[in-house]
Amino acid sequence: MQQHLFLVSSLIGFLIALALLSRIFTTKKGDFFIGIVVLTLAIELFFSWGGQSGINNTPGIFPYWMLLNYLLIPPSIWLFIKYQTDDNFKFQLWHLWLFLPALIAYALEIWSKMASISLINYALWIWFSEYVPLLGMILVLGLFWVKYYKLNVFKNFKSQKNSMLTQFRFLMLMSSLTFVCLTWLLFEFIGFKYYEIIEYTFILLFLGLAFFNFLENQTFPPLALEERNREFPNYDDQHNLVLLERTMQENRPYLNPNIPLKDLALELNLPARYVSFLINHYHHKNYKEYINAYRIDAFLKKVKSGENKTKTLLGLAMECGFSSKSTFNQVFKNHMGKSPSEYIS
Repeated sequence: MQQHLFLVSSLIGFLIALALLSRIFTTKKGDFFIGIVVLTLAIELFFSWGGQSGINNTPGIFPYWMLLNYLLIPPSIWLFIKYQTDDNFKFQLWHLWLFLPALIAYALEIWSKMASISLINYALWIWFSEYVPLLGMILVLGLFWVKYYKLNVFKNFKSQKNSMLTQFRFLMLMSSLTFVCLTWLLFEFIGFKYYEIIEYTFILLFLGLAFFNFLENQTFPPLALEERNREFPNYDDQHNLVLLERTMQENRPYLNPNIPLKDLALELNLPARYVSFLINHYHHKNYKEYINAYRIDAFLKKVKSGENKTKTLLGLAMECGFSSKSTFNQVFKNHMGKSPSEYIS
C-alpha cells in the first residue's frame, strides 16, 4: 500500500513540476523555479519508492537518482520568492551563478560514475551535497518569513474573489518547504529513523498543489508584500488612484517601452513602493501587467481605427510601447486568448 502511495504521489509531483516548468515561456516565470523544487522532491519520493520496490537494484536500470540534486533547491526558492514579492524583479545572467554548486555536483556525480568511485565515502561530499543546501534553505526561508511577518500580508490584502485561496495556497507551499527544512535539520542530529515524515509531507504537498490548482486554474500570482497603514498612513488612496489614471490617460507613459516603476512614480511625485501598492491592491495586477494592459488597449484602438491596413501589426505594437514581437504576442494572447493575427482576422 505504501509503495503504491509513494509511486502515485511521485507521478503527481512530476506532472505538477512539468506544468510549472513549462511556464518559463510565459510571463509567470517565477513558477518555473518552484517547478525545479517540486521536480527535485518528486525524484526524491520516486527514489524512495524504487528502494522499497527493489527497482533501484534492477540490473541495467538508468541511474535516475543522479538527477537528484538538493543544491538546486535554495537558489530556486529564492528566485521564486523574488518573482512573487517584487514586481520589478527580472532574471539576470548573473543569477545563473547561483546554480554553479549544483552544476559542480552533477559533474562530480558523472565523474564518479565513470571512475567507479563512491562519493558517499567522502565527508566533504556529504557536506557539499547535503549540509550546504540545508543551510541555504534555512537562510532563504528564514529571510522570507521575517519579511512576511513584518509586512503582515493578510491584514493588508484586500478581499476579492479567490484572494484568500491564493494566499492560502502560497502559504501552504512555503509552510511545507519550511517544515521539510526543519525536519531535515532535526534528522541530521537524531538520525533518519523517521524519514517517512518528510516523505508524507511531500505527498501532502503534491496533493495540495493539485487540489488548489484544480480550484483555481492559474499560476501563482505575484504576492504584493506592501504595507499600507504603517508605511503610507498620510496618503489618500482614492485621490492618488485618480491621479494615476489621469496620468496614464493623458501623458501615456506606457508608450515608453522602458518605463520603470520609479520613473512613473517620479512623474506622479509619489514613492515607488506606494504606486506599486496602489496597482497591486486596487487593480489586482503587478506593475508589468498594469502597463501592458494600457498598451493592449492602445493597440486595439489603432486596429479599430483601421491603422492596421497601412501598417504592420508589429509596427503598431511598437508604437504602443512594446519592445519586441515575442513580448507583444505573448502579452496579447494572455489578455485576449488569441494571437493578434487570429483576433483581427
